[in-house]
Amino acid sequence: MKIGKLEVEGNVFLAPMAGITDIPFRKTVERFGVSALWTEMMSSYAVVAAFDKLPDADFPQHAVPVFCQVSGNDPTVMARAAVILQEKGAKAIDINMGCPARRVVQKGAGAALMQNEPLARKIIAAVRRVTNVALTVKIRSGWDEKKQNASEFAKMLELEGADAIIVHSRVRSNRHSGPASLSVIRGVKESVGIPVIGNGGVVDIATARTMLGETGCDGIMIGRGALGRPWFPQQVMENLGPGTPENKPAITILKVIQMHYSFAYQRWGIEKTVRRMRKHLGWYSRGFPHGAEFREQVFREDDPARIGELVETFFGEAFVEQ
Repeated sequence: MKIGKLEVEGNVFLAPMAGITDIPFRKTVERFGVSALWTEMMSSYAVVAAFDKLPDADFPQHAVPVFCQVSGNDPTVMARAAVILQEKGAKAIDINMGCPARRVVQKGAGAALMQNEPLARKIIAAVRRVTNVALTVKIRSGWDEKKQNASEFAKMLELEGADAIIVHSRVRSNRHSGPASLSVIRGVKESVGIPVIGNGGVVDIATARTMLGETGCDGIMIGRGALGRPWFPQQVMENLGPGTPENKPAITILKVIQMHYSFAYQRWGIEKTVRRMRKHLGWYSRGFPHGAEFREQVFREDDPARIGELVETFFGEAFVEQ
């Protein structure tokens, strides 16, 4: 798949998720297989003020392209941030115009830009003028059910220089719940000539096939479907690709968790890893018998050795789904 001048292998991507798609999680997903990775959303003001202090700033650790997602409401600051990210090694810049979080939209950024097309136009144009890496924009289907303007908005983004559009198929008011509106993705795909990546509601191979088949989109972005399943993007790539999925050696979930912990230890050290990995253990344990009891135990535990014992006992020889 080609996005601007950037060639990526395949068309399955890991979505940006605040507090989740940090370097250890991205490296775990990458170890299985994914076409490209998105960082957590970065504030353009934070990038300009103190990029080297940002926790997500080490792009060269990855073998696949890293798209740096940045948010903001000032075209000049957004452009300066984009230049910094490009100089630091980002293979692409992704402008967030879809975040539904109140703290973001109250500042006129994220999904609020879909209600302010003149400002959105200035931002994308300003970033395009100063960058030569791929430039993408992530949007929602609209602000609410009464104003779903994704197709018209996408046309403007293309005219101002966007190389691809990522469409989260829910309106801002629905945040991350409710059914994905595949017709919105299809409408965007029909309205622009650049690649369109669908996002929202892909939780298994069936929903991935449905999104591709019903929308004609060029790629799929997986977010919450990868929580506790960092192998899932690879499974989608294999099942939707031109060939037959390979029979790969089985791997236990315990081994995956240990790998994830190893990346986290290398990045943060023991104390921070214990805190940050708790939510991931919650996701890894979803659907297991007695999962609630396990989470209650492990969330209270601070001793890394004891956490290791609890994890090993609970997951045992359970294998990753094939």
